[in-house]
Amino acid sequence: MQQTQNSTYQLKIVNTETRSDIVYYQIQVLNTQTKISWSFEERYKNLNNLHTQLSSELKQQLPQFPAKKFFGNTDPEFISTRKAGLQNYFKTLLQIIDVDQCPTLKKFLIKGEQKHIKDQPQQFKQDPIKQNDIQGNASTKEKIQQQKQIENERIKKELKEKLAAATQQIKSKFVDLDNLVNPPEEHDIKKKRAFYDQIRLEPKNNQVNIDIPKPSSQSKMMIAQATIEQTQPKLIQLISQLQTGVESIIRI
Repeated sequence: MQQTQNSTYQLKIVNTETRSDIVYYQIQVLNTQTKISWSFEERYKNLNNLHTQLSSELKQQLPQFPAKKFFGNTDPEFISTRKAGLQNYFKTLLQIIDVDQCPTLKKFLIKGEQKHIKDQPQQFKQDPIKQNDIQGNASTKEKIQQQKQIENERIKKELKEKLAAATQQIKSKFVDLDNLVNPPEEHDIKKKRAFYDQIRLEPKNNQVNIDIPKPSSQSKMMIAQATIEQTQPKLIQLISQLQTGVESIIRI
């Protein structure tokens, strides 16, 4: 690559910002002759399109452009790596290309000039820019972390409320079996008793009448109590397993 010693423009990517899963690169351009600088932002897609257009227009080899990535392109570590790659690309590009002889590149560089800010005569101040970049990335990480924490707390609260409602519903509808013991109607009892009275066992020598006793209220309560004692521990164990399962999900 043929390099020119003095470029009219210098470009620096001073910061990045992620909005709606799209990364925007904040670019600052300095005109070394007028000592005037301006800034604008671009996304990777547009920068890649610029590289493709320059490659088709210019008859010389261009520096390598950072490759695409379809997954994980909003990861802070990857953004930092791509930012460094873009910075190196434009630094090399401006050393080998005469901007005044390349309308496409010049149009890209000066599009934010109307909003320019007058700087001091010296070149870019490295330390403040680096500090702003670090603060910007740290702020973005903190926002992402806070959003994740808020979302986790919301999910925990929702699961706990659903678990409490389910537990209450199980206890109120299934554990108390007293309401499920329904005594037969009086006319049914009389009908069955009349049927039982007709049953007789008649041996050859002696006639023996056997009456089948009707179930008493005490026997019904004993059956209900036995059913409760057998069922309640199993339901309580089921509720405990449900609570354990939900709590393990919440801790994930």
